[in-house]
Amino acid sequence: MKTLKDLIKDKPMHFVKSGMKIIDVAKFMGLHNIGAVPVLEQSEKLKLIGIFSERDLLRKCIAKEINLFETPVDDVMTKKVIVIESHDTPEYCLQIMKQENIRHMPVIEGQDLKGIISIRDLMLYDMNQKEEKIEMLNSYIQFNG
Repeated sequence: MKTLKDLIKDKPMHFVKSGMKIIDVAKFMGLHNIGAVPVLEQSEKLKLIGIFSERDLLRKCIAKEINLFETPVDDVMTKKVIVIESHDTPEYCLQIMKQENIRHMPVIEGQDLKGIISIRDLMLYDMNQKEEKIEMLNSYIQFNG
């Protein structure tokens, strides 16, 4: 059975640091074609303190006419971050995402951020699983038919 660790192992981990201006975070997200980015704070080591998403940009910044050039991401990021452990399954992750109505979740191992998983990643995984099953069933039918 695959875990989230298996799904994120080849994905680069993008993040921004606390205190960055919203405009710089938005440009970073655009450059890397990502819909959400973890916000980390430097203490003894980097610590997850929030997540900033396209939804935050639209609802908390654009709709409220926040100055993107002066406002730090800390003021508008989602601070109550729902995380998932790397040993959890994609199916469990998808269940939580649907329940909480979110599209991105940081993946952790203990206290360490290991990556971020999106609902798109989970849908691609699910589609691949179903394609493999169809191929297996077709092979079975052809062999036994």
